[in-house]
Amino acid sequence: MMRLFSKEQIKIISLVSMTIGMRTLGLFMVLPIFSIYGSIFTNSYILIGLALGAYGITMAIFQTPLGILSDRYGRKKIMAVGIITFIAGNLISAYPVNIYGLIIGRLIEGAGAVSSAGIALVHENVSPTTRNISDAIIGISIGFSFMIGVIIGPLLSIVINYSGIFIIAAIIGGISFIPLIMIKESKKIKEFSANSGIDKKLMIVSFISFFIYFYMIVFYLYLPYFSLKYVPVSGFYKFLIPAVIIAGIIGLLIARPADKNKTVFFSLVSLVVLLISIPVYFMNPFIKNIYYYYLAVTLFYSGYIISETVFPTLITRLARRDSYGGNLGFYTSMQHAGVFFGAVIAGLLIININRDIPVMVLLIISIVFSIFMLYYVTKFREVYLDTH
Repeated sequence: MMRLFSKEQIKIISLVSMTIGMRTLGLFMVLPIFSIYGSIFTNSYILIGLALGAYGITMAIFQTPLGILSDRYGRKKIMAVGIITFIAGNLISAYPVNIYGLIIGRLIEGAGAVSSAGIALVHENVSPTTRNISDAIIGISIGFSFMIGVIIGPLLSIVINYSGIFIIAAIIGGISFIPLIMIKESKKIKEFSANSGIDKKLMIVSFISFFIYFYMIVFYLYLPYFSLKYVPVSGFYKFLIPAVIIAGIIGLLIARPADKNKTVFFSLVSLVVLLISIPVYFMNPFIKNIYYYYLAVTLFYSGYIISETVFPTLITRLARRDSYGGNLGFYTSMQHAGVFFGAVIAGLLIININRDIPVMVLLIISIVFSIFMLYYVTKFREVYLDTH
């Protein structure tokens, strides 16, 4: 598949993937141990949940303005600002005075929103017919960063204290400057167009990403509880590695057909797979079979990675070229808003109701609604290439 790209395009895709992937690694290293770390400062599950999801709300707030600013001032400059903010947030989170200090650190950490600028940088340097493949490569980088982060985070907590994991995340953020510096940014688009704004239809597509990430954070909230029935935290890799590899292969396999005017079709496929995965995942406590659990996790990752492959391309097919950053920024804003509200709402339901079924029903309704929104925007008809 890499033969579809020139050497310069491969370099840009690889360097952007490394930059975003390193940042993702730093974010997800702390996930498995975050609840334990937060309990050092408070016994309130609500405050711990707020600290966990805090980075999502600031990412949601800053993705769109930073994406628009990247349309005007350049992708690399905005990505550099985002990395600096990410480093500062991790350093604050490493040594907070109290739980509110931890929340502030996480808020600052999330303000370094670089995904939209990075994806826009790739999209404006590759052919419209290969954007899905480039997105698949970035998505796999993010997937493996998550997998590595979840694995090494708990292992590092055995060797160093919990604060040390945030320090390492900050160091990784600093290292991500290296691939960013090596990127040669295109100078084709320097003017800031008055048309560089958010399209109404694209807003609706972006709200689909809200519900996908709402499900994603709920998936991760439940992951330790479900997984510990079969393996200890240090053994999570036993099912995460095969699940991510299988999902990654699926993502690559569908990338090329999706580029051949099948973007809407595979967007629908991703939502259907996610919809199927919800009851399969939440029925795990009743079935208690490790192979069934492998299936549930693999279904989620497959639907998630397919969505990460096709939806950014759907956005750029619908958007004007001079508004990639702004529209992708709003798209990723909705993703991270889903992270915040998913953590808070699911946490409240778990605490007040103490049952998994209401959470499952809420997720099913949200994905079904997403399918209706996709139909409203596309009528399930393909969005054909436009090089405007």
